[in-house]
Amino acid sequence: MLDSERWVAPITPNMTTIKQDRYLESKVLTAPSHQLQLMLIEGAIRYGRQAEAAMRRGDRAASSAPLMRVIDIVGEILAGVREANTQLNQKIANFYLFLFRIVSEAKVNDSVEKLSEALTLLEFERETWQLVCEKLGTAAGKTAPLQPMPSASAAPAFSLEA
Repeated sequence: MLDSERWVAPITPNMTTIKQDRYLESKVLTAPSHQLQLMLIEGAIRYGRQAEAAMRRGDRAASSAPLMRVIDIVGEILAGVREANTQLNQKIANFYLFLFRIVSEAKVNDSVEKLSEALTLLEFERETWQLVCEKLGTAAGKTAPLQPMPSASAAPAFSLEA
């Protein structure tokens, strides 16, 4: 039998994978910016943990791709922060630049210690953004229920007179 005569099954994605991809795409497209920030940080932590485990096993090849993903994510966050030129954004950009350098050093020097340091900072950052999402009512992708407007008769009188 010739190779050209053999039947080869087409490669098709798993239905579960397709549904998960669609769900994630929908979640990203409908999420507010603070929820997207949290999702990026969580992604960086997830890939960082994969790289850390590979580095601890001594598998440099397996740590390479996840480390590059962490670098890419932190770089994207940094680019987004640097768009506005305010004093607060500058301080936040400096933090992400520091984080970018630490992860890059971990990659270049194959340093699990540097990566662990970066992951500790990312965990703290995740906690901060979780609080932001809770405060703004979008924890776990849910929006806060609308509060009823007080009626005009129930509202206290407002006057500019002293």
